[in-house]
Amino acid sequence: MKLLISCMKCLEEFGHPTDEMSRVEFCDNGRYEITCSHGHKTVTILQQQKFEILFEIGANAIIDGYYREAVSSFTSSLERFYEFCIRVFMQRVNNSEELLRRGWKEISNQSERQLGAFIFLWIYCIGEMPDLPSRKQNEFRNDVIHKGKIPTKEEALIYGNEILKVVRPKIKLIQEKYPDEVRKEVFCHLHDVRKGSDSNLKTATMCVSTIISLNIGDKNHHEKTFEEALVGIKTWREIAGV
Repeated sequence: MKLLISCMKCLEEFGHPTDEMSRVEFCDNGRYEITCSHGHKTVTILQQQKFEILFEIGANAIIDGYYREAVSSFTSSLERFYEFCIRVFMQRVNNSEELLRRGWKEISNQSERQLGAFIFLWIYCIGEMPDLPSRKQNEFRNDVIHKGKIPTKEEALIYGNEILKVVRPKIKLIQEKYPDEVRKEVFCHLHDVRKGSDSNLKTATMCVSTIISLNIGDKNHHEKTFEEALVGIKTWREIAGV
């Protein structure tokens, strides 16, 4: 899975984007420092949250035939979505980044505690019990992640659809109820990724299309089935040559 990045310095210098695109591997923090053929050194920061990228990695893994890796990525995507929601709710309940960091440190390595924090903050802020993956899919996930089960393509697709069914309505709901807090959390991500040395470089923010997305320009985006989204990814990969 590759990310295509154009040089913003070329755009500034020549008045138009060049045909040259840097193909880079996705990284953990979303910060990409590249040097184009004209010698321009630039920094591009990906706006997408980690849960958006992880689900996309899972989708690409299915296309490439790595179904166990797909299930692992979907699981990580869901867990990071829980974390994102916790951070959004804490922006509302107690806007203290230091307090959030201290609290998260206590549960950062314990997924069950993170789930518990998500459930009760969701109940408190939204006023209802959140829908979660079914017991059957949780057992399937545990068999794959912890017991070495090798899933079929069909099983990976079913699991991916289950995660979509859980996450998509929640994205819509928190954007409707807490739009300012969502924007603040995205801004915090962009701020945290930057380095002090970036002030000396041309720095740009980049937003890409993902299956699970906070940036919904098309109102029908979240109505697409997982299978339809996979077809779109295949088509884009063929066109982009990645």
